[in-house]
Amino acid sequence: MNSKIGVDYARAFFGQENSGDYDRLVQLATIGQDSKWKKKIAGNIQTNLFGLDLACGTGILSSSLLENGNKVIGVDLTFAYLKMFSSKGIQMNLINANAEMLPFVENTFDFIVTSYLPKYTNLDLLIFECYRVLKSGGCIVLHDFTLPRNSLYKFAWNIYYKIISYIWKNNDKWKNVFDNLDDLIKQNRWDSRIEGILDKSGFSQIALTYLTFQTSLIVTAIKDDIR
Repeated sequence: MNSKIGVDYARAFFGQENSGDYDRLVQLATIGQDSKWKKKIAGNIQTNLFGLDLACGTGILSSSLLENGNKVIGVDLTFAYLKMFSSKGIQMNLINANAEMLPFVENTFDFIVTSYLPKYTNLDLLIFECYRVLKSGGCIVLHDFTLPRNSLYKFAWNIYYKIISYIWKNNDKWKNVFDNLDDLIKQNRWDSRIEGILDKSGFSQIALTYLTFQTSLIVTAIKDDIR
């Protein structure tokens, strides 16, 4: 995906007007799956490590990582979402920045995690930056929505999306998201490209785990010692 288009989608979807409703919305829209997915993401990270949560949003995933004894820095494009950390009592360092241009020196982090980011990015730029700031042997965990490949699952996804879009069609805070998110997921197909990009960038032990009838995907990989 063209990176400018991805960033523009993210800026249009998430702002001050809906930052306070995000946690509730994501739980309802995924029928509680978001919590399960984020627990699986955090479960891939060992304790007492120093890591980066990209597109950290309101801190749902960051909280799980902190509870596991990790030290975490959060990065998000939307400043209004970062402001939610203090209202929720989450104590950690936060940076308002673009994940494709990370303001960190090389070999800084033991791990990088991100949820719902890949579809908004130029994957080559994102993975290049992640490789650059990870330490040798560091772990990356990527998660996002995917369009099911199984025809029955895809049919169910289309029906489900129509239902949730109808539910929020009169909500000015979220109407723009549900009018466009389905098309973004269908056009992006990040899951078909990510393995090759990670391999090309110098990652190994790449594993793809589809979740909840192939509607989302967790990808894990390790930065090789020698590129």
